[in-house]
Parts: sequence; C-alpha cells; structure tokens
Amino acid sequence: MGELQTFGEGISPETRALAQALRDLFAGLEISERRYAARRSYDSSTVSRYLSGQRLPPWEFALNLLNDVAEKRGTVPTPEMTEMLRALHHAALRAGKSPTHKVQLLQQQLAVADEDARRAAQRERWLEDTLRDREHRVRELQLQIGGLRSDSDMGVTDADRARLIAEIRQLKEELEETREAHRQAEERCERLERQLADAEMRAGPASELVAAGLIPPGTQTVFNGHVYVNRPDRWAIDEAYVGLLTVWFAALDKERRAQVVHNGLVIDERTVVVPHTWSADDGVDRLYVSRDGVREGFVRASVLEYGSDPFNLAVLRLDAPLPDDVPPFRLGSQPPPATRLLVNGFAYEHGRTLDLYSCLIEVKGQSGPWVRVEGELARGLNGAPAFHVGTGELVGLVGQHLNDEKTKAHLIPAGALLDFESLTPRTTA
Repeated sequence: MGELQTFGEGISPETRALAQALRDLFAGLEISERRYAARRSYDSSTVSRYLSGQRLPPWEFALNLLNDVAEKRGTVPTPEMTEMLRALHHAALRAGKSPTHKVQLLQQQLAVADEDARRAAQRERWLEDTLRDREHRVRELQLQIGGLRSDSDMGVTDADRARLIAEIRQLKEELEETREAHRQAEERCERLERQLADAEMRAGPASELVAAGLIPPGTQTVFNGHVYVNRPDRWAIDEAYVGLLTVWFAALDKERRAQVVHNGLVIDERTVVVPHTWSADDGVDRLYVSRDGVREGFVRASVLEYGSDPFNLAVLRLDAPLPDDVPPFRLGSQPPPATRLLVNGFAYEHGRTLDLYSCLIEVKGQSGPWVRVEGELARGLNGAPAFHVGTGELVGLVGQHLNDEKTKAHLIPAGALLDFESLTPRTTA
C-alpha cells in the first residue's frame, strides 16, 4: 500500500480536519489509493487530492468511504459517526472560497431538508390513518352504547369510548404540529432550491463543476433553469451572449410606481424593443430600462415607435447609452417543431424581481402568427428574447403564457421586428 501525500500548504483548518478524518478512515481499508479508485470508479489522482486536502470531496465520497470501511469491519456506520463526518464536511465547505463549495453545501442542505419533508409527510399520513381508525372505533362504540347491552358491559364501553376520545384529541394536536413541520420543511426546500439555482449559475463554467464532481462530463446539463454547456462547440450561443441582448424594463406612473415589469431585446446601445402592455389612459409618462435589474441603475427612455396588433411591441429610445457593448445578431425564420431555444432574462414573482433566470424551451408548433413553445419558463419572462441554440439566430420574444404552470407560452416571431420603420435600415441615393 503506497504512502499518502502530505497535506497541501495553505489549506484551512476545517479542510485539514476533514482530510485527516478521511485519511483515518481510509487507513482502515488497508489498500492503495489506486486500488480504491478502481473499486469506486474514481480517478486515482482525484482520490489523492481528496485525502491530502487539496480538493474538497463531495459528500458522496465521504459517505461511500465510511460505508466501505464499515463493510470491511463487518459493521454498519453509527449515526454518531455519520453526523460527525457530515459536520466536518459542512465546516470545510463553509470555509471554502470557491463558488462550487457553496453549490455543494447548498446541495447537502437541500438533501437534508428534503429528507425532513419526506419524514414529516410520512408521519402526517400515518397520523391521518390512525386518526381515521380511532374515529371509526368511536362510532362503533357509540352504536354499541345505543344497542341492547347489560349495565356492566355499558360501563366498560363508556370507559373505552372516553379513552379513544382522549386519544383522538391527542392525535389531532400532533397532526397539526406535524402538518406545520411539513409546511416549514417544504418552504425550506423551496428557499434552498432558489439559492442553489443562483449558486449554480454563479459557479462559473461547467468545466469547474465537472472537475468538482458535481455534474457528469460529456453532457449538456440544465440546473433548475440555469443552462450549463459542457460541449460549447455544439452550441452557437451561450448565456452571456443572450444576457447582453436582454434588458429589464418598467413603465412608471407619475407616483413612480411600476405599472408593468417585463424583459426586452437590445437592438443597439440606445434602442430596445419591449412588450407594449400599458396604455395612454394609465398616465404612464416615464419608461425605464435596466441591464442588471437594479432600480438605481434605471435609464430613462421614450417611445420611438409602437407596433401593431397582435404582437403589441414598442421601440424605446434610451436617453443614455447602455454601458456594455451590444453584440450583433441575426433574425431567424420560422423554426420547425422540436427546435431548442435559449432564453436568458429577469424573472419575477408576486411583484418581486428575482435574479437572472435562463432556460431551454422547445418549439411545439404554430398558432396563426404565433409560435407555440414549452419548457422551463418562469413568471415574468415576457419579452425576453429566445435564440436558436444551433444557429444563434433570434427566433422571437417570449409572449403570453398559455397555462397556469407557466411552462407553455406563445413566442412573438422575430419577423415582427421588420414591421418597425425605425429598425429598418435606410438607404440613400
């Protein structure tokens, strides 16, 4: 069995403590790193980095190692040992500086919250079944009390009925507590999912996530609405490109209250196209756009041209240019069904603006002048541009949703932009 590498320099005390615990466990296997790597289908250099503290392992590695050592000893891991190792792993992740460490930490927290929610749901079902059984027994006893029974039997039946009623009262109280615990666990899962989606998006290129063992190599992966492309040579666009062509837009009334909040398409540094969902009767006299969704970053704009039905678009002229360069893009024609499109815009929920949200959608067909699409759409993506992942062409802008789950929508075709005179190149004699 080969010698383990010494600890790397500059690692945090938390990482060193985890690595030492893993080394102590690994010594119990009495095999080499290379042999263990082959057993578990790991790369031997990766195992070496995990045990030397040069790289933080995913929780699955630590748990697998704990189970493998217990198997060799003919035992099973104790809950105390598992929790001790989990605590060391959590501490090392919290001390880590890489965005991928935050992703791993949130993944573990989500797994724990999901387990809590599942246990609460299971307990809730058991309590409901038990409560129904006890209530059924009370009804049976009530019928017996009303039947022809001796006085001595009657007394026993009354006592049984009183005992069951007390038990029912206790079960109802416990059921309410369990339902509340279940609700809180589900809310925690939803909150962690949103945090995880944000952390995954900020974690950087997919290659970093592959190196950390968080996603399998050689695949195109979608994380909770955020798209990571492992094979960029097969895609004509990416999220950064689409993001530079997307703005967040709001129409404010005279009290500076937002009337509408949508996304829009950047044409050039001073021109954007947005859904026209307000009217002159609303008293809207200020239009603002932002590239980062921050209110303080708003840029005042005026309407340059209104489009015609049924698409209801408007061209806005910005008073100040956008700070970043605007990449060029090409208009695409009507895509066939099953074409995949990439959308990257600002989503919102219940009037609260959320962070950037990207998703893949698929063309399903056509309804009159509209293109029908379906996918991971979120509330508030109206107006966000959709680009063909194979050609990079603009296919259209997200229009109205077609179902309550917000997974289906109409797409305003890119050809609608050709109806605007202000966007049509003019030639001189």
